[in-house]
Formats: sequence, structure tokens, C-alpha cells
Amino acid sequence: MRVSALARTLYARSRTLRRDLADRRFRPRLLHDPHAPALVLSPHLDDAVLDCWAVLSQPGELAVVNVFAGVPPPGLLPLWDALTGARDSAERVRERQAEDVVALGRANRAPHNLAFLDAQYRKPPPLRLEDLDVAIAAKVPRASRIHTTAGIGGHPDHVLARRYALALLSTGMPVALHADLPYCIYHGWPYWVDGRDADPNRNVDPFWEQFLAGVTQMPPLRDARVLRLGDDDARAKLDAMSTYATQWPALSFGGRDMLADPEIHRYEVCWGLGARDERREQRAQTEQVEGAPR
Repeated sequence: MRVSALARTLYARSRTLRRDLADRRFRPRLLHDPHAPALVLSPHLDDAVLDCWAVLSQPGELAVVNVFAGVPPPGLLPLWDALTGARDSAERVRERQAEDVVALGRANRAPHNLAFLDAQYRKPPPLRLEDLDVAIAAKVPRASRIHTTAGIGGHPDHVLARRYALALLSTGMPVALHADLPYCIYHGWPYWVDGRDADPNRNVDPFWEQFLAGVTQMPPLRDARVLRLGDDDARAKLDAMSTYATQWPALSFGGRDMLADPEIHRYEVCWGLGARDERREQRAQTEQVEGAPR
């Protein structure tokens, strides 16, 4: 048993090394252009709204790409879809696509959906960054900045989107990693996010850090930019999130409506990765984002 466990560990490490080497050799087609719109790279058909509402709702041009938005073959029903009451995953993905159009429409945005399958539907071999890059660059050839998920929670699709963004970072593309709802609030917001008194018996930082440990470009955890949506923007975000009717009860912790709590969904946390002076300007910065009159 010990030999078998050691062999599995060595195999996993070798796979990680090969992957990291391939990532370093990867040269993306998507180009950095300071004059192009920013790009929100959403792993799934809800992540942009959940994690980046402050970005979506600001004025100006913006591209949104849903990476793992493909419709699987009929007849599949993996665990997550079964938990959400689906009868068939192909039907469920089409429902989710329709929900996402409505949700993003609340911010006057429209998505580009790629045909890659969600991790729950995929089979080996694993996707390569090259695969993502070809499809993304065909939709959005240039971007001034990338917004994507930080990978808190370790979902493989979120981590893959992050890997792609970090490859772009190496070419000079500024990248913002956003804390992933609902995974990031399994233990509530850290006190340095929502401003509550620190609890000596609750420290959320190690939970987040375990998922970010491999991101060598990360600044210190608490150098994050904390956005507190004003009441109008928080209500608009809740309205958009609630349009994901097929996902809402499961995402909101078994129907307890945790995500509906304004002291949960009004906060958004991101880390800017880019030029050193840009990170310095964002360090320890908390902003009050007030919604424009509607």
C-alpha cells in the first residue's frame, strides 16, 4: 500500500511538472492591446455574474467569454446536474445558456459561448491551454485586461481558466483574479473583507491560501482589492444572480439563500496581477462602489 501511494504521488508530481513545462512553452494567440476592451473569462454559465458584477456593470465596452459552455451528448446525468433536479444534462446546459443570456443582459452584456464541456462531462485527454487559446482568440482576438476566477475551491475548470490567464500574464497582459462564489464563502468572508471584528476561532485565510499556493505571481492575500457594492448595485446583482433558477438553490447552500444575503453578495474580492506599480496602487485598497441611479 505504501509503495502504491508513493507511486501515485510521484506520478502526480511528474504530471504537474510536465504541465508546468508545457505552460511555460505556450505562446498565446490572444494579444494584449491597451486600447481593446477588457475580457471577462468566465469558466461557467454564471461565474461572471457571481464574481465580477462590479466589472460587468461598469460603463464601456467589455467582452464576456463562457469557456465551458458546450452542450454534452444526450443521456448524461452526472452528480451536480442530478442535485439540481435535471433529467438530462444536454437539456440542462441549454437551459443554463438561456438563463445566462438574461442574467448578463441585466448588465447590458452578451456572452460568447465556447463549445468546451464542463469538467463533469469531459473525458480524457485533458484540455491544453492551446485548445482554449485557439477558441478564445477566435472570439476575442485582443484584450486590454483579463478578469477570471482565482480558483478558490479548486474546481478544475476554474483552475484551468486561471492557468490560461497566467500564461497571458507572462506576455504582458494585466490579469485580475476574482474570489470564487460560492466556494470562497464556505467559512464566511474574512474579517478584512466584510469589516466585522476578527474572531480568534475563525481564520478564513488558510482556506483560501491552500488553493492559491501554486500561483507564484500572487501578491499577499490581504493585498486584495475589496469591492463593496452599494445598495443599488447589490440589488441589481441579486436580481441577475437569481435568474440562474436551475442553479440557485444548490449554489446558495441547499436552498438556505446564503447568496441572497446582501452582506454576502455585495462583496467582491480580486487580486491585480500586472505591473509592479499597479499592484502597489491597489494594495490594501477598499472601495465603496455606489450604483448609478436606475
